[in-house]
Amino acid sequence: MKFWNIYIDKNRIRKYLHRIISNLFINPVMYPVYALSHLMPRDKNLWVCGIPRKFVWNSKYVFLEANNQKRKDIKVVWITRSRKIARELQAKKYPAYFWLSWQGIWYPLRAGCHLIDASIETINFWLSGRAKIALIWHGIPLKKIAQDVDKGKSLDVSLHRARGLQQLLFRYLLPWRFVKPNYIFVTSATFQELSASPFRVRADQIFITGFPKNDIYLRDVPGADIGADDSALTKLRALKAEQSSQKTILYAPTWRDTGGDSFFEKSEDLANLDEFLSRENLIFFLKLHPLAQAKAAAAWKGKEYKNILFVSPDSDADPLLPFMDMLVTDYSGIYFEFLLLDRPVIFFPFDYEKYVTQDRELYFEYNGITPGPKAATLPEFMEALRKTSHGWDEYRGARSRVRDMSYQYQDGKSAERVCDLLLKLLHAKE
Repeated sequence: MKFWNIYIDKNRIRKYLHRIISNLFINPVMYPVYALSHLMPRDKNLWVCGIPRKFVWNSKYVFLEANNQKRKDIKVVWITRSRKIARELQAKKYPAYFWLSWQGIWYPLRAGCHLIDASIETINFWLSGRAKIALIWHGIPLKKIAQDVDKGKSLDVSLHRARGLQQLLFRYLLPWRFVKPNYIFVTSATFQELSASPFRVRADQIFITGFPKNDIYLRDVPGADIGADDSALTKLRALKAEQSSQKTILYAPTWRDTGGDSFFEKSEDLANLDEFLSRENLIFFLKLHPLAQAKAAAAWKGKEYKNILFVSPDSDADPLLPFMDMLVTDYSGIYFEFLLLDRPVIFFPFDYEKYVTQDRELYFEYNGITPGPKAATLPEFMEALRKTSHGWDEYRGARSRVRDMSYQYQDGKSAERVCDLLLKLLHAKE
């Protein structure tokens, strides 16, 4: 449905209404807090990061790097809105705090840098005055992001193209969506050039370091399993220990602004797939995007499948990928990461025309940037799985080409590079 020329998914109306009403009442109180936060002295060697109720993405791995290495030159603190995550990290001696605790308020107020993966709101925007904002986007973008989204029904279209009263309302309700980062860290020259436009920053604010979360594909990272789906990780470790002949597949589709987030929103499709997987000795891990609708999950509720396992949408997928023999996705940038493992990727763009016209445009020509077989229907998809699982793979060269275009560094030291460079930037004379 549309309201005030803004597309609203009917399944998310309650969530949107709750957010709008909350912000209408909370923001008048918080704007003075934000103004006062500009007066707070900032410590350039103290950084905060956090995702509201998850332990995921690039900031997670910067946090782990700084604390695992017990660096004396910086202190990196995790701020969370989940008491459970705070307790779990504290139990392992990591500095993590609930956002409404005194530490959860003090550290964002004192931090010289707020390290973010998407929006500064994920830590605490109201306490960020005068802090430097360092952005490491949560994935390499295939689809357009932030202010580059100018077509389709995405909220970003309305958010950044609004004028007059509508723009004033957006800026009042969602001020964090209009904050520009001071520094951006990317994986290669290709994405260095691309990143200036969506975030409206200068080229000299963008630095090539690699993504910290990709280090896990190249070396062991203590603490990486925190935030992952325990049951999926346990199953994968057991299969590896048994040296099982069963091939493992992760299906990780992106979300759609207009819904239809997974091909498997009908239980009969999953039943047909499960039967096929059993015959082919394949095990299928299905992980929806965290923003995906509940429609697909509702179709699976109460159903049991022999060879399909459901992975928590809010969990960290990165610790699972090294165990996977194949990856299946559509328009998600997760496949760029899987290229570091040089294993087959199958693309399932079942709604391509609808996606690129109503949801998001892409930065690249789809067939040229996706090194793997394409399927549009369930029979085509199962045939691609069958052939690939039996060793058919004619995309090795294409994978290498896209991987090398996407990554300047492939050494497992990206988190260390981010820490060293960010510290240098924060202490540079302005």
